[in-house]
Amino acid sequence: MAPVAAPIRDLLTSFSPSADFLALSSGDGRIKVWDAVRGRLQTEFADIPAVEAGAGAGAETKRGHLALDYTCMKWVQLSGKKKRKAGSSLLVLGTGSGDVLALDVAAGQWKWKVSDCHPGGVTAVAYSKHGRIVYTAGADGMVCRIDASDGSILGKFRSSSKAISALAVSSDGNILATAAGQLRTFDTSDNKKIQKFSGHPVAVRSMVFSNDSQYVLSSGIGERYIAIWKLGGGKTQSSNCILSMEHPAIFVDCKCSEEGEIHVLAISEIGVCYFWSACNTDDLRNKKPTKITLSESSLSRTQAFSIFAAKLQGMDGPNSAHVLLAYGSVVKPSFDKRLLCYGTDINLGISQDGVLLPSTQTTMAKKGQSVKKQETVTALDRANAEDAILPLPKLHTQEKKRKHGVTKPSGDIEPSIHSDLTTRSPIQKRGRS
Repeated sequence: MAPVAAPIRDLLTSFSPSADFLALSSGDGRIKVWDAVRGRLQTEFADIPAVEAGAGAGAETKRGHLALDYTCMKWVQLSGKKKRKAGSSLLVLGTGSGDVLALDVAAGQWKWKVSDCHPGGVTAVAYSKHGRIVYTAGADGMVCRIDASDGSILGKFRSSSKAISALAVSSDGNILATAAGQLRTFDTSDNKKIQKFSGHPVAVRSMVFSNDSQYVLSSGIGERYIAIWKLGGGKTQSSNCILSMEHPAIFVDCKCSEEGEIHVLAISEIGVCYFWSACNTDDLRNKKPTKITLSESSLSRTQAFSIFAAKLQGMDGPNSAHVLLAYGSVVKPSFDKRLLCYGTDINLGISQDGVLLPSTQTTMAKKGQSVKKQETVTALDRANAEDAILPLPKLHTQEKKRKHGVTKPSGDIEPSIHSDLTTRSPIQKRGRS
């Protein structure tokens, strides 16, 4: 019997901007916030006080479990300071009924609500820190601009006559991209269309801008590839580069260096992480992906284990990047920061009982050379080790070498630790899982 595949296609995840927390919702109307540094459950939102439509943070609320059908999620940080107060850290969520809500993570209550923002359901949400604007899209083909601080509607415009399936905003806040049969980019200052991209015959599941706003990356439902679109040029464009995968992608991320290097990270719907790195898109299209997978010994035949969330955190020279991974079980996830070196595959181990377990990994030898075994250490499932003295997560490089890769020396990075969550939330909380 094969190991159980994790049902992650409909899982909603969002890292906080500082990547020290992960919000997760698995379709039961509950939201869990995990401490990604310490690897433990911080808060579970199961009984959130309701707020009336258009009400701000000072409105009277009443308690009651809202069996909401969450369809999309985005973590928004209104304050750039490390010591954050209530109201500055929000989870913006869209629902199948068309409402848009902002959850005050620190206070444990809804900050604002926009009712019936998108008849037919909210399908996507994005955020621009420039102007603190939340963008939402829906089955009605409309894009809505919302003030993230109070939930007031700043404007709406029609992007398509069809349902919009994905939405993204550039890091400088100047360009908005929508996907509804075709990909379109708009100038956020006047909502005028800039470019149109054709190539996806199906609805787009995931879409993101590169950090330098030079590219848009997208993946369609059921499509086993990622399309990269170069911004600029003519009004109608085809894809600039195609990256093949063994299974469809549910998540895409991209960072480019000042020298033009491009790094792409993706997660497939079966929970395998892919990494590409090249000097430019011409070089990138000829590259095979480096893979991050769960080791065979860690896979359970009765539980769903996979890599289900990731975030590119920075570059470390040519062909390497820092990444934060969330993996294992969505009930008790593990977190690990890794230095990915293109060409060096990584196998992640999962401890079933919270014990830090050693594992062996074989380095493939070249012809005429012997094969040696490299002992590595798996990431600790800290959510299970309540009484243990836990080490901080570190970066590790692996020695599993592929022909097109170059092994780099390992290094450790100590993450900066700070919390934007308080313990004074009035909501119902669960103990550590």
